[in-house]
Amino acid sequence: MSRAAGDRRTRLAYAATAAVVLLVGLGLQMFARTVAIDLAGSALYACLVGLVIATVRPSLPAWVVAVAGFGVSAAVELLQLTGLPSRIVDAVPPLRLVFGSSFDPLDLAGYALGALLLLGLVPLVRAVAGRVVTAAGASRSDS
Repeated sequence: MSRAAGDRRTRLAYAATAAVVLLVGLGLQMFARTVAIDLAGSALYACLVGLVIATVRPSLPAWVVAVAGFGVSAAVELLQLTGLPSRIVDAVPPLRLVFGSSFDPLDLAGYALGALLLLGLVPLVRAVAGRVVTAAGASRSDS
């Protein structure tokens, strides 16, 4: 199997994992806000950001994906100190899920947890995608 085909399968695996993380994160919106729910939501947000980055660049090392997921999430959080996200959300309310509503330092801790989650999740997604590639190649050679 070509490297391009392997990258394509890895991208699909990252995208599918990102979709699951997004659905779980949206599901958390149905629960009462607690510190645990806020931390979980922030962790999933950073994880989603990292998975989107990995989907675009599947060859990035797990630590780069984790740092990028944390960095982008933290940058959005710090941007909230400017009031710009507030104006964006006023204009397009569903973007509250992307930009948040106000700065919360606890979110930074959640993003760090999301980065740690990415350190384990990225190799797992790659391994699963690799097994799918290996299994697909084996079944073709068996026929």
